[in-house]
Amino acid sequence: MYVPVEVNEEEKEIRTSVNINQEQLDDYIQRLNKEFEIEFYELFSKNTNENEEEIEIKLNKEKQKLIRLVAVKNDKKFSKTKKENYKIGAIISNQK
Repeated sequence: MYVPVEVNEEEKEIRTSVNINQEQLDDYIQRLNKEFEIEFYELFSKNTNENEEEIEIKLNKEKQKLIRLVAVKNDKKFSKTKKENYKIGAIISNQK
């Protein structure tokens, strides 16, 4: 799944990592938190019952690093032909 991301005031289409469900995301973040200070930011969500919503975050380049963009859904099957619920999020590491 590709998402539009603005980097240095230039919009790019960036591929997310392997599609995961919420339980897998929680486990992944928990494992990363053992070594790093990790935060998850929901950047975009699509809900078939609501409007799409985009969220903007700005990283402090000296203190934060983008680890991965993830596509999160209730199950691992992402259909390209029908509307469905999903969210795109950013996993960010905070540098000490």
